[in-house]
Amino acid sequence: MVAELGDWAVGGGQLFRLLARALGAAIERGTLAPGARLPAERVLAAAVSVSRGTAVAAYDLLVADGLVERIGGSGTFVIGAGSLGLPPGREGSALVARLVDRSATESPVIDLSISVLRLPEGLPAVTVGTGDLDDIVPDTGYSPWGLAGLRQAVARLVTGWGLATDEHQVVITTGAQQGLSTAAACWVRPGDAVLVEDPTYPGAVSAFGAAGALLVGVAVDRHGVRPDALRAALAEHPAMVYLQPTLHSPTGVVLAASRRRELADLVADARVPLVEDHALAGLVWGDSPPPIAIHRPDDPIAVVGSLSKLFWGGLRVGFVRAPEPVALRFARVKATHDLGSSAISQVLAQRLLEHPEVDGFVSRRNAELRDRYEQLARALRAALPSWTWTEPSGGLSIWVRLPAPVAEPFAQAALRDGVAVATAEALSPTGASPDHLRLSFSAPAHELTEAVRRLADTWRAFA
Repeated sequence: MVAELGDWAVGGGQLFRLLARALGAAIERGTLAPGARLPAERVLAAAVSVSRGTAVAAYDLLVADGLVERIGGSGTFVIGAGSLGLPPGREGSALVARLVDRSATESPVIDLSISVLRLPEGLPAVTVGTGDLDDIVPDTGYSPWGLAGLRQAVARLVTGWGLATDEHQVVITTGAQQGLSTAAACWVRPGDAVLVEDPTYPGAVSAFGAAGALLVGVAVDRHGVRPDALRAALAEHPAMVYLQPTLHSPTGVVLAASRRRELADLVADARVPLVEDHALAGLVWGDSPPPIAIHRPDDPIAVVGSLSKLFWGGLRVGFVRAPEPVALRFARVKATHDLGSSAISQVLAQRLLEHPEVDGFVSRRNAELRDRYEQLARALRAALPSWTWTEPSGGLSIWVRLPAPVAEPFAQAALRDGVAVATAEALSPTGASPDHLRLSFSAPAHELTEAVRRLADTWRAFA
């Protein structure tokens, strides 16, 4: 229910009206279907951190609008709309809803919930003009594989990670997110089990959920995914495994080389495809081992990467590296999605990758991100000393533990005070970690400082 409501409390007006509007919208689009029993007022109030009176007043409005009815002794039930209903999971998580809503207009909310690179400050200067279109092959610009020059540049990048690659093993995607969706389309049918780390990247939860997968969480520790937990989960014969060895989101862990070899053997022996997400590989502050795929180069392992995470979120260019037969399958499935990613974006991405100053840019940008992490960490230690976390090895966010399992209601309260944070609702297939928040440190330093001030005020009032 809370996931369906999204950022319901943002905006002007009385809380009960805002809450009723969000509930009504969920009913109108069919995600709360006719016959569905709504939570009791007291339960709803606790879930979204409002008074019981506010929840009662919101339900009263919905009754007056003919969308719900109260049945004495049984509860409150949906009776209206529902004709546009979708199968569960097709609209993604609250984070997806926030991205959709927040991208439409400017918002006063400081958003620490979405980990993306902000303005492309310091990028090497490259240009793309209409004259460059004459050199694109094919001349239609449609290529499910992606442009040859960019595929060659990506092959060199992945080879630099320690995984020998040529252009015939590379498919360009519209961001790494499309790589995950394409993997699901290749290997997952509705009702299939997919193993993911618990917690995991919320975009993977959304992509696999939209494909109808049943997500099975695999435990992680301070060294990454646990091999014993993966071995036990593989015994249930899943359709696919999804892992983030470099860097894990949200914990910021880089999986050790010894575990990578063991995991490669486990997945290969189980004859299960592996999606190895390296979207954050360019944001590691130190060294990292080669991809898991080096241990089983001919097995169905799809290594997903992102140039949007390397350069700028708005670039929307990613890639999949896989053995040639698997890469061909990805290209064919991708063609059914969009026929081919933007040729203009691909030319720009290739020129950035091949620019002589790109390594210097990446080093400077990562140093800036580390400085922002330190700024956020100092502010949190000073204002919220009861919150704890393990220092990440890079990336864009930290996984903060609260002193009590109240992350979801606290996030609702924080949102009304102007700060958006991510909870395990969108990151965990099992509902584990109810005492954790994911906080992004990609925002400018002054926003991070103000966000922590607001969070501290909210925490004092909330506690």
